[in-house]
Formats: sequence, structure tokens, C-alpha cells
Amino acid sequence: MAQALKVQPDSEFVDAVIASGGDDLNKCFQCATCSVVCGLSTGPDPFPRKEMHWAQWGMKDRLVHDPDVWLCHQCNDCSLRCPRGARPGDVLAAIRQQVIQHFAFPQAIARWVNSVRATPMMLVLVPALLLALAVVARDPLGQALGLADPHAAFYAAFFPHWLLIGFFTTLTLLVFLGLIVGLVRFWRGMKAADAERGRGEVVLGFFPALFRALGAIFTHARFGECEDQAERKTSHLLAFYGFLALFVVTVWATMDLYLMPVFGVESLYPFGLLHPMKVLANVGGIILVVGTGKAILDRLNAPDDGKHRSTSFDWIFLWLLFLVGVTGFVVEIFRFTVTPETMGAFEYTAYAVYFVHLVLVFGLLVYLPYSKFAHMWYRTLAMTYAEHTGRHRVRSLREPVEA
Repeated sequence: MAQALKVQPDSEFVDAVIASGGDDLNKCFQCATCSVVCGLSTGPDPFPRKEMHWAQWGMKDRLVHDPDVWLCHQCNDCSLRCPRGARPGDVLAAIRQQVIQHFAFPQAIARWVNSVRATPMMLVLVPALLLALAVVARDPLGQALGLADPHAAFYAAFFPHWLLIGFFTTLTLLVFLGLIVGLVRFWRGMKAADAERGRGEVVLGFFPALFRALGAIFTHARFGECEDQAERKTSHLLAFYGFLALFVVTVWATMDLYLMPVFGVESLYPFGLLHPMKVLANVGGIILVVGTGKAILDRLNAPDDGKHRSTSFDWIFLWLLFLVGVTGFVVEIFRFTVTPETMGAFEYTAYAVYFVHLVLVFGLLVYLPYSKFAHMWYRTLAMTYAEHTGRHRVRSLREPVEA
């Protein structure tokens, strides 16, 4: 006799998924075409069929603890071939947004960051106000703490490096603590959900599983399985490595400025145009702008067939990355072209551009655990869990597929 399953639908969750881009969810009639055509769905319980079923029934608890939601790379092969136009790829993307908001700590910030109405306040007003307060407190704080910038020239006269590093490091560490809380809850939720269903046997240690997942991420190997939007791999790779290069340069610059002198090594900051780190920064910036620019154009030029859609959750993240790269180059141009003779004419214009750049960086980094940027961390953890439990095992034709 089949075991009865008591379902307590969460109608608010269903409404949230629909509002986040899964508005065609209820068109699904469980034909399983999506799971059959998906090149990434090779586990014992193929996605996205069961996720579509759970979402229709409002089974939030299962979905937020389901690693398969994150194994989908939204290539939309399933959406293109869905006979009902239910767009499973976009539904899973909407579910991922809800998962981020569910595990976010504190949750209120996630709701505000992902609210279209609150976007001007959260992405412009809040960071601009906090940065302005930091500038106002610059001189009295520096005097009180006895801090001085060893390279107080041009931008550093406006926003000293010690203040810049202290401002962003403090806020970023605070939000990363919240991110860690969310990731730990997600991992425990995945294990508990599998244990409840008699699954989740460990087949590979955590760190070996993590290294395998990172290998797939750094090569974007799973993107290669997509057919409908295989070109997304190129833009995603460019944006990924462009941002990674800029992150490496930022860390190195901080070490060069404050750590090297402690060991008796003379700081070379600010770097000249031919310094290896400056070259890496410029190459990384170009790659980032090209990658995000291509992603934006691809979305703008997508066929108007109702099967290729983007939400504000996607657009805000893409435009933030793109504009951080563009304004970074404008800031650099001012730095290397403005001379003492032209300082008066361009000084405040340069400061204004620099301020806009910092506001954008704030939106990208400080809101990381609450925006689409968080998908990098949740997807990594889900892919690690999949390797950890052998979830990628190819299913037997005799194995039942859970609805």
C-alpha cells in the first residue's frame, strides 16, 4: 500500500515564486519532458519535474532544502521544449531567489534588496548616505586614531585608503557572517531532508567533494551540457574570471600597502600602468565588462517567444557588475590623465565619478548575501553536497522517479 503524504501548501510561497518570474508554473501538467531533455539531470530523482510538482503544491520546505534546484544552470533547454510553455528553467530560477531570501540573515534586508520599489533606496540612497557619513567623519576619525594615508594623493585625499579599506572590510565581514549562517542552515537542511527520506549516504568526503565542485565551477563544465543557450557559458566565464582577477588585485594592493612594510618590504602602491597587478586589473576589468556586456546584449536580443525571460533579480546584478567595471575604468582614466595644471577643472568631476563607483561597489559586495551574487555560494555548496552524496549517479531505468 502506498504511503500517504500529508501536504500543507504554503500559498505565500507559491505567490512569491510566481511573482519572481515563475508565473507560468501552473501550466505544468507533469509530462516529465523537462527532466528527459535536461542534460544536467542525471541523479536518482531528476529535476525539474519534481520541483515543478512541489512548487505547484507550495511545498516550500522541500524546495528550500533541495540541492537539485541549484544544479540547474537555467540553460532553458527544458523551457524551449515544454509542450505547455510552463518555463521550468525560469521557475527554478524563481525558486532559487526564494531560497536565498529564506536563508538570508537578517531576512528583512533580503526583502528590501529584492524589492523593485525599494531598489532606489537600497542601491543608491543607503550606500550614498553611508559613504557620505564616512567622508564627513574622515578627518576627525583619522586624527583621533592617528591614521594617515601614506599615499595621500588625488583620490586618497578624498577617501583615504585606511578609511576605504576599513569601511568596506567591516561591512563585508558583517554580511559574510550572515551568509555563513545561511549556508550552514542550507547544508543542514539538505542533510535532514535526505535523512528523512532514507538517503544522503556519504560516498565522498567533504573536501574532496568541494574540490570536484570547484573544478566544475572554474571550468564551467556543466554549462557545456546546455544546448539552447550554450553561448551563456562564454559570457559567464568572462564575468567570473574578470571579477576574480579584480578581487586578487584588490587583496594584493591591500597587502602591498599595509602588510609588506611590516616585513620591511617597500610598498609600490599606487601601481603604475606597467606593474603586473595593474596589468592584471586592466585585463580583468576588460574581461568583466565584455562578459557582462555580452550577457546583457544576449538577454536584450533573446527571441520574444515567451521562453527567454529575465527578472529584476537578474538585471540588477548584471548591471551592477557592468557599471562597476565601466566606472572603474573612468576612475583610472582620471587618475592617469589629470595633472596638477588641470586639477581644478576636473577634480570634483573625478571625485563624483569615484563616489558613484564606490556606491556601485557597495551594492555589489555589501548586498552579496541577499542578491543574485549569493547564488555563487549556494550553488557551490549544493554541487559539493551532490558530490558528497553521489547525487550525480546515473539512475537506473528501473528506479522509480519521485513525483
